[in-house]
Amino acid sequence: MAWRLQYRSKVTANKEFGMVFDITTNDSFENDSISRIHVEEIFALISSDVGKKVIHDVYLCGKSEKEVSADLQISQQGVNKWKKKILSFLSTKLSS
Repeated sequence: MAWRLQYRSKVTANKEFGMVFDITTNDSFENDSISRIHVEEIFALISSDVGKKVIHDVYLCGKSEKEVSADLQISQQGVNKWKKKILSFLSTKLSS
């Protein structure tokens, strides 16, 4: 029984891994402004409204994939696929 709970929490953590980006922790107005501009530039690269919503909610708001799926009325797997798709796109776009 305990191994099931442990396994379930491990799977959930792997599927819902998110880095919550807290732009309020910067120490100066200049750093805060630069961070906001950077985030806005990255969001401008994403053409899909669903993709923007998924990335915003998971990474900036710290919501779980399950919460985002309820908001968008799609499956958690769909949210995960959108997240992977957009992150892959941003990775290739920003590395070039």
